[in-house]
Amino acid sequence: MSETVTTPLRIRAFVGTGVAVFMAAVALVTFVLAWNARNAALDDSAAQANRFVAGAEAALNRALLSVDVMLASTDELLGLSGTARDAIDAAAASQRLRSSARQNLMVRYVALLDEAGRSIASSDASGSALQVQLPPGFLDAVLAQPVSVLMVSAPVVSFATAERVLYFARQLYLAGGARVVAVAELPVRALGSVLGQGADISGLQVTLERVGGQLLLGIPHREERTAPTLSPPLAELGDSGLQWRAPARLSGEPALVVFRPLLYQDLRISASVPRRDALAGWRAQRNAIAFTGLMFMAMVLGAGVLALRYLDRLSQARAAIAQSKTELDQALESMVSGFALLDSAHRVVRWNSRFEEIYPWLRGVLEPMVPFSTILEEDARYHLPDATDEERARRVELRLLKQTQLHEPHEQVLPNGRTIQITERSTPDGGLVITYHDVTALRRASAEIESLAFYDPLTNLPNRRLLMDRMQQLIAASVRSGQYGALLFLDLDHFKTLNDTQGHEVGDLLLCQVADRLKSCVRREDTVARLGGDEFVVMLHELSTRSEEAAAHARRVGEKILRKLNAPYALGGQTHHSTASIGATLVGGSQQQPTVDLLKQADIAMYQVKSQGRNALCFFDPQMQIAISARAQLENDLQAALAGRQFELHYQPQFHLDGHMVGAEALIRWRHPTRGLIAPGAFIGVAEESELIVPMGHWVLRTACEQLAAWQDDPRFKHLQLSVNVSARQFRQRDFVARVVEVLRETGARAHLLKLELTESLVLDNVDDTIAKIGLLKTKGVRFSVDDFGTGYSSLAYLTRLPLDQLKIDQSFVHHLGASHTDGVIVQTIIGMARNLELDVIAEGVETQDQKDMLTAYGCQFFQGYLLGRPMPAAELEVLLSA
Repeated sequence: MSETVTTPLRIRAFVGTGVAVFMAAVALVTFVLAWNARNAALDDSAAQANRFVAGAEAALNRALLSVDVMLASTDELLGLSGTARDAIDAAAASQRLRSSARQNLMVRYVALLDEAGRSIASSDASGSALQVQLPPGFLDAVLAQPVSVLMVSAPVVSFATAERVLYFARQLYLAGGARVVAVAELPVRALGSVLGQGADISGLQVTLERVGGQLLLGIPHREERTAPTLSPPLAELGDSGLQWRAPARLSGEPALVVFRPLLYQDLRISASVPRRDALAGWRAQRNAIAFTGLMFMAMVLGAGVLALRYLDRLSQARAAIAQSKTELDQALESMVSGFALLDSAHRVVRWNSRFEEIYPWLRGVLEPMVPFSTILEEDARYHLPDATDEERARRVELRLLKQTQLHEPHEQVLPNGRTIQITERSTPDGGLVITYHDVTALRRASAEIESLAFYDPLTNLPNRRLLMDRMQQLIAASVRSGQYGALLFLDLDHFKTLNDTQGHEVGDLLLCQVADRLKSCVRREDTVARLGGDEFVVMLHELSTRSEEAAAHARRVGEKILRKLNAPYALGGQTHHSTASIGATLVGGSQQQPTVDLLKQADIAMYQVKSQGRNALCFFDPQMQIAISARAQLENDLQAALAGRQFELHYQPQFHLDGHMVGAEALIRWRHPTRGLIAPGAFIGVAEESELIVPMGHWVLRTACEQLAAWQDDPRFKHLQLSVNVSARQFRQRDFVARVVEVLRETGARAHLLKLELTESLVLDNVDDTIAKIGLLKTKGVRFSVDDFGTGYSSLAYLTRLPLDQLKIDQSFVHHLGASHTDGVIVQTIIGMARNLELDVIAEGVETQDQKDMLTAYGCQFFQGYLLGRPMPAAELEVLLSA
């Protein structure tokens, strides 16, 4: 490791001292600014307080003077000096006092009292009946004055309005020397509004008080029942009130107190500004100044730290510059790519050893400051040993032309087969940096990736992606030229069986041989692709401009493919025979179809071949698409019908020979929202193929059991049996027995009235499983019948083993009774067989009386068919039975 280089101690000490001096200066300036701002805030608050007191003094003097003038003018208003006490007209005097009181909005009322405090007249609505409650001793104090002066009472609570009021009074003289007192009542809040005008100073406290400190009015208002005496009196404050050391008149905290005397008595008005409120704005300013000072100090400190770090890095950089050249040389030599640096004159300045390894024939001319054109001329002589000088010069010229473009990297293939990618980038001084990277492995990997992306790794045929791309090209070319092509969709028959029995290795051998045979059947311009598994597609190009000729040509190719694929295969020492099913469709012409639709058409045609026996070719017919779409729509409608409860049960009655009804067969019907009532023949086949038959059959079973439970309490219907058809898929469910038992338990239906009808083919499919399930349900009381008996491969062996209760003669035999001797013999045989096995026999599809008579003659005792009753809802069946 290299030794860490630091700044010399002398320089570090110098930087530290400078930082300390700057920080001390910032701290001093910060303190001075904050102190000056504090004094300015106090001076501003003092000036505002003095202006306020001067204004409040003038306003209050005007208010008091107006009250005093009003009281003094009462003598002249009422003519008191020339009137005796008994001569005063109370009503007239009250009316005049009202007129006078209206001139002063602050006054609530004006009253004229005698020396005993009784009302002589008043501006109040009650007139001379007004009860004036003066503070104790206030009337005596007014009368005790040697001359008539305005007197102000202490604040008291008015008994009439429950608010604090002040009384203003002046004594007046009547004729003969008798005295009366003119009194005015003023709400404290009225004077407060006068006193508080313009009071927008933060924390301001205003008082109206006497010389002795008795508080008459304070803002903010204080709720005391008696007027407090403030201490110390204003006269004792001296200079402390102006120096922010006096107690505020209301809160008592240190404050500036400014006061002035008023015109009357010993009244004083004061304004107190607490020092805390006066300095509230200054505190935010102080904090801002302090924060700014701290920021400056932090900046100075940070600058010092950065300066030291810069000096440290500068010292380290000087030490590292010497090492960087060595490291650069090592890096250039360890590069995987070749490297060459050209100056602005395109002379070689530096290169690494990898450059010499890639171009060993240039070692003889490589030296510092050699022109790059010389390097190119030597390279041209090596690559073109037999060329003329003009040809070599042309090669050099083209190579130099690429240096002027500098857009994308270009590649050079060397005589040894290596591929070199050359990248050139300009430098700020006009030179060039050229790198030479060996991309041989990358190009081989790209080719392999492309092969994996577009070709099947097993058969090396184009895969689905490449096929779709070529199909797009074929369709576009066909539209332009009007030539038809063809698409053959091929699927190997029974390939899964081969895979399962012989293994996937043998299956892969077969797929490879099939691919080879397919390629041998088509032209070079045609395409053979493998979609996956055992599916192949052959795409034939430009067969003809006429669709008939193109189809004929495609058929010939398809038949050739079938013959080739039918030939034996040698797979691992064994001979194997295989066939294929081919679906075909035409491509192009004047119409442009989506590639997905074309593949779907060929696929549909191929499955048509599968359904018809395999090993053949079939062209797509639009009717196939219509049928498949209709079937898919029917399947979707069936799913919606199950969810939307669109199914319902109809019941076809079953009768005994004597004419009484013994039961009915439950038959499903579909109440379609737009197509109406649909018979089961239109949808049962689709339901069985899509496995919707299982939930549908379970619904039929539950609904029939619910109907049995509904009938069992009615003596007219409780004997009826219900037959329910069970499909093969439903019967082969593992939980079939459990579900039947569960339905019987949940619905409460009697098991011996439920008869399950199984087809003959279902019974023979797995006799042991059938016997086991029938036996379990027989123990619960469920009865069983074989439906469509006689249409399968009937055998006495399974009949004797199965615990059945009834055989049902198929309606195909019943329809031909009397017309076909063979059917009559079969019916007689079935009835005789059932009699020997002690089984009931019922004939279905009885539509004429002749059929019923013949069946009776043969010994059949139970009948079902249109002659006796069509399938009907449960309500109609009940009406039929009641009739």
